Amino acid sequence: MKLGMVGIIVEDMEKAIKFYECIGFPIKARYGEDYVELEERGIRISLNTKKMIEGMYGFLPESSGDKIELAFELPTVEAVDELTKKVKNNNYEVVREPWDATWNQRYAVIKDPDGNLLSLFCNL
Repeated sequence: MKLGMVGIIVEDMEKAIKFYECIGFPIKARYGEDYVELEERGIRISLNTKKMIEGMYGFLPESSGDKIELAFELPTVEAVDELTKKVKNNNYEVVREPWDATWNQRYAVIKDPDGNLLSLFCNL
């Protein structure tokens, strides 16, 4: 078994698309207004509206708590720093500016428009 895709529930599809395009995930496919697939270097992300998820699950998903973090590996320290700066310059939230973590990685934490935590890192 392998992880094939990460699904993210979004409030505003267009805001979510703009954010994920900003960090390097272009649209691979769009199926109506409620489902979009993004892909970069074999990493697939689906953006799903609450309406679509409610129809699939049979209940409206909750939107509270920091329950999961996606961590994206970048090739260099400079790439981590530059992408963090790009996120900030596009008025998205940087939770923690890049730092050299004790676990031997350059690390930064950002948030998408729906409040999901995303880490940007590279090995030192």
